[in-house]
Amino acid sequence: MTIELIRRPGQTATDLASLETLLSVRGIAVSTQPLYALAGLVPPDTMKGLDPAASLLVTAIQQQSRILIIGDYDADGATSVALMIEGLRLLGARHVEYLVPNRFEYGYGLSPELVDLALTQRPDLIITVDQGIVSFEGVAAAKAAGVRVIVTDHHLPGQGLPAADAIVNPNQNGCEFPSKALAGVGVAFYLLIKTRALLVAVWPEGSDRINLAQLLDLVALGTVADLVPLDENNRRLVQSGIKRIRAGRARPGIQALIEISGLDHRVLTTTQLAFNVAPRLNAAGRLEDMSLGVACLLATSEAAQASAARLDELNRTRREIEQSMQAQAAELLLAVGRAPDSARFGISLFDSRWHEGVVGILASRVRAQCARPVFAFAEASNGLLKGSGRSIEGLQLRDLLAEMDAARQGLLQKFGGHAMAAGVTIRQEDFSEFATLFDLHAKTHLSGRDLNERIVSEGLVPSFDLERVAGLVRDHPWGQGFPEPIFDEGLEIVEQKVLKGGHLKLKLLSVRFPAALEGIFFNQDRVIDRRNVRFAFKLDVNRYRGVDRVQLLIVHYWP
Repeated sequence: MTIELIRRPGQTATDLASLETLLSVRGIAVSTQPLYALAGLVPPDTMKGLDPAASLLVTAIQQQSRILIIGDYDADGATSVALMIEGLRLLGARHVEYLVPNRFEYGYGLSPELVDLALTQRPDLIITVDQGIVSFEGVAAAKAAGVRVIVTDHHLPGQGLPAADAIVNPNQNGCEFPSKALAGVGVAFYLLIKTRALLVAVWPEGSDRINLAQLLDLVALGTVADLVPLDENNRRLVQSGIKRIRAGRARPGIQALIEISGLDHRVLTTTQLAFNVAPRLNAAGRLEDMSLGVACLLATSEAAQASAARLDELNRTRREIEQSMQAQAAELLLAVGRAPDSARFGISLFDSRWHEGVVGILASRVRAQCARPVFAFAEASNGLLKGSGRSIEGLQLRDLLAEMDAARQGLLQKFGGHAMAAGVTIRQEDFSEFATLFDLHAKTHLSGRDLNERIVSEGLVPSFDLERVAGLVRDHPWGQGFPEPIFDEGLEIVEQKVLKGGHLKLKLLSVRFPAALEGIFFNQDRVIDRRNVRFAFKLDVNRYRGVDRVQLLIVHYWP
């Protein structure tokens, strides 16, 4: 795969003292007002289903009904569960419990089997978070048992909606809420906002003093972890949560995860949340049970350290499994002629040795390597395969699966997701047919497009001044859909060393500045056999033992 370097039109350098250019190309007008203040949050009024859902919750709180929160087994699902537990207790609910499906026993969503388990807790009201929008049978089973159901989700609906008492999802038909990129935890937060507003109307004494902003550390972590686009609304939610964490007001579980990641909460960034904290939380759902992750988020100070240590241990195991699977995937790509420069449009991979909880990460790695949409499969029970897919820009993965399902009914046993990530279940004997059909349908969308990856650079960095770089890195919620700037420059390699874990550490020299620069190239497990190289990189500030240093995060290089 060829990676082309492109300078942003009209730019040869960027002035870090003024962010107008960097922000304007990302659709942001710099003003005297704070960029990410909560005051500019989109009000909840236009979110379809929010009024009936909040009314049901107010009634449940008033009647002290038994409420059961049912989540998903990823970080967005875990933070959504913790947020609803904490939020409803703040609003006066006394009987709130949670249930997170074990992915290996119950799979995804509110299934009838999961409802049977839920009924053992005798709930009066079930609230799904980060799932439920396609759980027709599960919702029907709960309703048949006399349990009211509120579905909160952000995934794309299928044909029709489950017969829940209320459905809150900004992506359902007829919803005029402008921020369609909310994560599951963001949708749940909006439900709490509306519920609080209704409670203030009926119980003004006390409920008007409840500050839901104390939950924003959970909203920030779940939103960043789910890799949803950081549109203006999400940027306000995330940066407000980051601000609370930096001020030392994170809940003990999140603080413990930050510490065990070797980070300083006072200068935490969205990138660190996404690549250091979130994987440790996700490891619980990938390898064991996400109840471990929820327990960490809800833990007291005394229990949080032990919970975080267990999650860190699981994450180390996950990394070992992933490295083995990546090597096996590389062999498969070569064996079937799907190397990075292959003409294939959609890539499907399966190995009986692969771990069901790690195939999503594997699909992401292969997608990045091949610049193609990818599904990676692992064996499940009863002769089934469970696949996790990752897409590329311009290809809506969940809609593509719907096209495949319509073209070959019965091939997909179950599927769901959104634009960039989706899951699917098929019979093991149907893998070859799935692979062929996936490639064919991907081709219809991608044929004629130049699929080579392009790196868009802002040009040369005019200064590596620590204060300016720190402002660029830490003052903005960079992430999915709001990419941090990339720069490029020809640099001389003075020293390089492969670190444990397969990362390359470099010392670099620029002819424009006298001091040597530190660089890190993640997932580069071999030295570069050139001395003078053009690097594309992001800027970072590495804090080690309380001392900040500018660091280049290498993205790619060219001789």
